[in-house]
Amino acid sequence: MCCLCKTLERMVNDRLVHVLESRNLLSNVQCGFRKDHSTLDHLAGPRGGGDVRPERTIQLCINNVQKWISENSFRFSVSKTTCVHFHRQRIYTEPALHLDGQPIPVKGVAKFLGVVFDSKLNFSSHVKYLKKKCLKALNLLRVVGHTDWGADRAILLKLYRTLVRSKLDYGSVIYGSAKKHILRALDPIHHQGLRIALGAFRTSPIKSLYAEAGEPSLEHRRMKLAFNYVLKLKSLPLNPCHEVVFEARLSDFSAVTKDWDAEGANKLHEVLPNLGEDLHRRGEGAGRKLETAMCRLRVGHTWLTQSYLLKNEDQPFCYACDSLYTVRHILIECLDFQDTRRKYFSVTDLYRLFREVNPSRIVGYLKDLGVYGNI
Repeated sequence: MCCLCKTLERMVNDRLVHVLESRNLLSNVQCGFRKDHSTLDHLAGPRGGGDVRPERTIQLCINNVQKWISENSFRFSVSKTTCVHFHRQRIYTEPALHLDGQPIPVKGVAKFLGVVFDSKLNFSSHVKYLKKKCLKALNLLRVVGHTDWGADRAILLKLYRTLVRSKLDYGSVIYGSAKKHILRALDPIHHQGLRIALGAFRTSPIKSLYAEAGEPSLEHRRMKLAFNYVLKLKSLPLNPCHEVVFEARLSDFSAVTKDWDAEGANKLHEVLPNLGEDLHRRGEGAGRKLETAMCRLRVGHTWLTQSYLLKNEDQPFCYACDSLYTVRHILIECLDFQDTRRKYFSVTDLYRLFREVNPSRIVGYLKDLGVYGNI
């Protein structure tokens, strides 16, 4: 019965809104229940600098709102009302604003709809708050992301995007204007989440993580979300924000591809020269351990070949031919492993190896060499 009442309510409401919109009976500033007319778009935004102070303009707006809510039997909570003076001056005077005859407290930091605003608008407080929240969410990935018995990478990537990336995305159009050195504090969260989801080795290059997971950097992600917002706003000329938003300075949308094309020395670039191809699907459903091993082999960073970086030792050499011990050398180059290699595959380059050879045969080859347990 409750569900039916809600459905009928929405049907009646949609019909009423349609009639009001079609007959132009609503003001352009009416908001709250209309499509593309969010209550967040209707904010008083006076600005001033030097001797020009918008204090009086803001007080008049407060008085008008106070009058309206009194006439409609509403009431503001003065204790929950906060004033933040946005400025970049060393010597300044705090504004004196009043609501219902009571002074509004002026604070240096205030949280509004999940975004922490500070008086300098550098968003350092919000970045710290966001980092703390995301670190807690990463703990769940660690619990279910064990490299032997954990969930598969598709599930882990969905969990990361749902629990962590969604928090980083929220409000990025606003806090994305912060300085780069402040925003860089969030990058380790992104990298750590991708590394856990992929099961990649700790020394894996960051650009390889992006390419393997099909995820852009946070900088490019924020840029994309900002583009989406600007394009949506430009298509809504009746939106009150349309007049105050300046023309967007759009950069090249292929920035992510250009960055990857410049990574010629990256080990994964030989395997995945073009972004967008999902190589991990060849081993999908074979278990977390095999997915982790294939990811590390594609990236070129395994415990066997890169652990010397963590131990502060010299790079190891192949025990068979005394060449540098790398993933490429083990899989296709070492002549002493050639007879064993021919039992499983005959390709001579990594690009074809990870496309034409079944992952189980690659694993069989490594097990035959006795090195699979150290991947």
